[in-house]
Amino acid sequence: MSLATKLKDLRVRRGQSLQQVADGVGVSKAHIWQLERGDSTNPSLDLLRGLADYYKVTVAFLSDESEPADKAPALQFYREFDGKLDDKAWAAVRAMAEALKKP
Repeated sequence: MSLATKLKDLRVRRGQSLQQVADGVGVSKAHIWQLERGDSTNPSLDLLRGLADYYKVTVAFLSDESEPADKAPALQFYREFDGKLDDKAWAAVRAMAEALKKP
C-alpha cells in the first residue's frame, strides 16, 4: 500500500481534517494534501518522523509499501502504551486480547 493511501486512511480513521494533521506535524495543509494524493512522493525523513509520531505508527510502516494499512491500529496501540504499562498491566492486556479471540 502506498504512502499516500496510508496517510489518507490514517487521517480518515481519526476523523481529522487536512488542516488538523498539518497543524499537528507543522507543515502546510497543501503539503499534506499533496502527500495524500501521491503528488509529493519523497517526503523528508523529518516529515516522516513527524507523521509517524502524530499517528503513533512507525516510520517503517509508513515507508514500507508492503505493509497493509490494517496494521496501523495495532501499531498505534503499541506505541501509545509502550513504556507506560508495567508487566502486570501488559499481562492483563494480553489476557483480555486472548479472551476476545475466543468464540
